[in-house]
Amino acid sequence: QVEVSRIDVLSRPKPIPPGHIEDRRSVYWIDRPPPTVGPDGITKCFMNQHQLQLVKVKALHPEYQGDRPTPIWAVSLGAQNARPRPRLSVLARPKALPPDYQPKRSVYSTVSDSTKRFIATQRLEQLAGPKMYGELKIKQDTEWDWGEWRSEIPPAAKNATASARVETLAEAKRWHPEFLPNRTVQWAVSDNTKTSIASIRLQQLSRPKSRGGNDDFDPYKVPRAALLAQASARISELSTPIARKVRTKKIV
Repeated sequence: QVEVSRIDVLSRPKPIPPGHIEDRRSVYWIDRPPPTVGPDGITKCFMNQHQLQLVKVKALHPEYQGDRPTPIWAVSLGAQNARPRPRLSVLARPKALPPDYQPKRSVYSTVSDSTKRFIATQRLEQLAGPKMYGELKIKQDTEWDWGEWRSEIPPAAKNATASARVETLAEAKRWHPEFLPNRTVQWAVSDNTKTSIASIRLQQLSRPKSRGGNDDFDPYKVPRAALLAQASARISELSTPIARKVRTKKIV
């Protein structure tokens, strides 16, 4: 008997399960061949019982009543000779209009003779006239030349002298005493800064961390002392999750 190695077993393709259905290779893939023409030149299709039931016309409800054949129908003799009751006669009366009701005014109103002979007053004629607007100050062919416009400021306003209060209000607002403008991108470095000497403490802080001559130091390597360290009781207590937030894992 030849012994099969583990590599040979893993290299075998995965077997297809019995109920596997292969994916369609195209959107135009069909499940079965279409019906073809028979010997007599007619294509015959067969339907199952469910398809025959679905193609049937939906049956009407047992209590369904169709529309009346005509809007005019015969009135029985009993309905023609019926006597309405007093209550029915009261309900059949039209609704009475309120006492303050006024019908709509006609489109064509009647003008009285006194109105026709009325003479408008001078004030009424003044109000009825169109509003008169002054001419716009526009020169011919110089609408866009602002330098040729005549100044509308009167000479008295040009020669006027402002009061002390107006001059005070016209002054620009002063900056705050502690206001500092934006610093420029480039500024001059003082000579004292250029010739300054760092202190011993500053030189110690600026030195890189010493690794003891170990050039192959790996910052991601966990030291053995940290691996063998044991947490204190207080750290274990703080790292324990809260009981009300713990969920039991569901095992299926």
